[in-house]
Amino acid sequence: MNIKSFLKDWRILLFFIILLVALFYDIYSILSNKIEVVESNVLPNQTYIYSINNCNINSVSSYYSCIYSNINDSLMNIKTSKGTFVLEPYEYNYLINYTNITEYTNIEYGTDIAGGYLLILNSTKQLTPQETSLAAQVISNRLNSFGVKSINIYPTSEGYIIVEIPYSEGYLIPYIIEQGTFYAKVGNYTVFTGSDVKPLFGGSYSGLLGCSPSGNQYICQYYFTLILNTNAAENFAQATQNLSVILEDGGAYLNEPITFYLDNQNVSSLLIAANLKGQVEQEVSIQVSGVGSSELQAENNAYNAAQNLYIILENGQLPAKFNIVQESEIPPIFGFYILGSLEYAAVLIFIGILVILYAIYRKIKVPLLISLTLASEFIISFAIGIAIHQTYDISAFIGIIFGTTTGIDDQLVATEEILRAKPQNNLDKAINKAMFIILLAIILEILSVFPAFIAGLALYKGFAVMVIITVGIGYLLTRPAFINIAKKLL
Repeated sequence: MNIKSFLKDWRILLFFIILLVALFYDIYSILSNKIEVVESNVLPNQTYIYSINNCNINSVSSYYSCIYSNINDSLMNIKTSKGTFVLEPYEYNYLINYTNITEYTNIEYGTDIAGGYLLILNSTKQLTPQETSLAAQVISNRLNSFGVKSINIYPTSEGYIIVEIPYSEGYLIPYIIEQGTFYAKVGNYTVFTGSDVKPLFGGSYSGLLGCSPSGNQYICQYYFTLILNTNAAENFAQATQNLSVILEDGGAYLNEPITFYLDNQNVSSLLIAANLKGQVEQEVSIQVSGVGSSELQAENNAYNAAQNLYIILENGQLPAKFNIVQESEIPPIFGFYILGSLEYAAVLIFIGILVILYAIYRKIKVPLLISLTLASEFIISFAIGIAIHQTYDISAFIGIIFGTTTGIDDQLVATEEILRAKPQNNLDKAINKAMFIILLAIILEILSVFPAFIAGLALYKGFAVMVIITVGIGYLLTRPAFINIAKKLL
């Protein structure tokens, strides 16, 4: 069978085009990885590691592989973005067990592979299962708003919430347990709470007010806007109607400021313009300060402080105060070993399938075609997962392997139907029958994992998502291509 006959079949042509695009995208995503030092005793923090003794590093697994391949050397030359560092043998243990690294890549790895922090939270009061789930959702919304990747958050039946975040996002831990109880007072009068306001950030609703030197530092002010509901606006008018007017810094203001509190901590205090006395005002600005050794640093700190407060207000408060009852680190070395074990297991399964199929059919074409389909489904599904920013934790990888290997049954059904129908020249009927059987099998697979998908359970969602993607690719692309190739070759 010549190549032209394959190219005339649009299903086969489309299959090979998508496979090549996915393969190049996977290779690009893997090779574009960078490893950064988050915390270390022997290397500077926020440093990219390029190589160890000329062993190139572009992933968590290659980091540990390079260490162990050079563990018996008298010295380790580590090339980084901040120069080359030479370590002696007694320092090698610091690289393995006391250096936290994170992986920056198109591929978003879970904390069980790339490492991170595991937090167990417990509330200060008894919560119902619904309140615990609500608290988990508030925390998830906050971290998503901060742009955190690769997070796992799940409540337990005992009222605990488990949070996994990457090493690079450790600075956000205080915001995870921030209850977010917000209110504003004029004198001793509470004029509104967090439930009375809609925060607005961006455009004309926020901006830098200015910076000024203070000793050896700079202080900058950044504002964003709060829109009050009618009840809160009326409270503001009532709280200000009996205040007196004072002159300060060349302007006329009321003698009491409006003070904003978050979890009983004063986060901002502003003078109220005299013309707002007794007025029903529905738009209020809140200002946040930032301090830095340079003006640019102070601007960035002010912006970050304002944005962080905005995120807390936008996503609501927790139903109770939470404490961290346990905080531990998840070293990436564990994920490296687990992922390596999965790779070995997948290779052994793959070889076993080839041997068994060859022993049954005594034709090399059958195992080669099925192997091509298995590999292509993995490559294409992996690329789609990267493109949609799926977090690749251990369960997600198992989902791809599961979805791929269950397709062997479909391909064997198609092979048997083609081999039986070919002598009678009844291929079309056999192919339709095979595709119907394949469709039923795929529907059952999707239904079996769909509850985990819609429930949003972090432990199983990655598995469910990748199973659905893999079997979907199988039915729409790879298995029709397999049938058309098998029809021509077998």
